[in-house]
Amino acid sequence: MKKLSQHKVLLSGDSYEHCCNQLHKFFDLTSLVIYDCIECREELSFPGLDTEFSAHVAAAENYNRSTIKDLIAELVKSGIQQTTDLQHIAQGYVSKTLHILSHFLDGFIGIDSYFYNLLDDSHWLPAQTLQAIKDNPGHYWLIHIDCYSATPEEAGLLRL
Repeated sequence: MKKLSQHKVLLSGDSYEHCCNQLHKFFDLTSLVIYDCIECREELSFPGLDTEFSAHVAAAENYNRSTIKDLIAELVKSGIQQTTDLQHIAQGYVSKTLHILSHFLDGFIGIDSYFYNLLDDSHWLPAQTLQAIKDNPGHYWLIHIDCYSATPEEAGLLRL
């Protein structure tokens, strides 16, 4: 298996295990991102009661913000200066960059999503959800997952 991505996912649940079960169910049902294996990593996950929980959520959210800045810089570098320039994008690298950026803005999880708020289907933490976490921190988790895909050789073996 080859590691394709990692995500920090915000969920609510009764326990770490409950949240991991929700994550597996989500990825089993979504067609947005397909992985062959998802591994929840408890040692890199944080319950809402952890004193560093908010800092970890903020850092993960900031990672997404940094990715967005990088994607915008790529678009600017390719000549996109204003929204009217978008009508001239040819299919290829620039259109794929715009596609990835759009997913960050519209809330669809993608392979490039680092922080994902499954509660709000968002890459961000809205004030209302932040307040809910403050009111009941024991019911929230930031779960780290590593996501893998089979190599072509492994995929062939899996089909036998």
